[in-house]
Amino acid sequence: MVELDNLDIKILTQLQSDSRKSYQEIARHCLTSVPTIKSRVDRLLELGIIRKFTLDIDHSKLGIAEAILIINAKPLAVNRIAEELLKLEEIKELYTTSDSDVAIVSRIAGDMQHILTVQDRINLTDVNDIRVIPVKNPYRKDATIPLASSSITLSCAYCERKVTGDAIRKKFNDKDYFFCCTTCQGEFEKKYTRLLTNA
Repeated sequence: MVELDNLDIKILTQLQSDSRKSYQEIARHCLTSVPTIKSRVDRLLELGIIRKFTLDIDHSKLGIAEAILIINAKPLAVNRIAEELLKLEEIKELYTTSDSDVAIVSRIAGDMQHILTVQDRINLTDVNDIRVIPVKNPYRKDATIPLASSSITLSCAYCERKVTGDAIRKKFNDKDYFFCCTTCQGEFEKKYTRLLTNA
């Protein structure tokens, strides 16, 4: 698991609410500099925490139909069917479940004629039941995850206590370390320097 500090969480929260926000706007909100925000975002991209900056389109306003596809399949067929479905452009979200009644649930968007033919375009071997349910009124909820209240925690690299408040971040040999206080940072630095000189 990748460890994040409070600034990383603040940046992710800002981008999650609106990925169009400029680095300047995020820096102002996080009370830091634009170069700091840029380097943090670059790091989050490099680590794969941010996968892409995307756009959320309201399909109903464009006259695009939506449906829920529910497939009950034998356990050994679930991954195969999921992979086949993911190749179809109509599939917008797909989840496999551990429930014995439902194996695959996905959201489909596109032309209703194409939506109804999805079942004709996949191998139905080992499928017990398949249902396509047209969506009448999509009610959207904000898809952001409350990062600030999540269970992401940071431990001090020296004393290993949980960091509360803002962590102190220091790079050693191109690796980020986080500390709960300047005392721990200083002690860690002394120990690190001793290890390097004795090596």
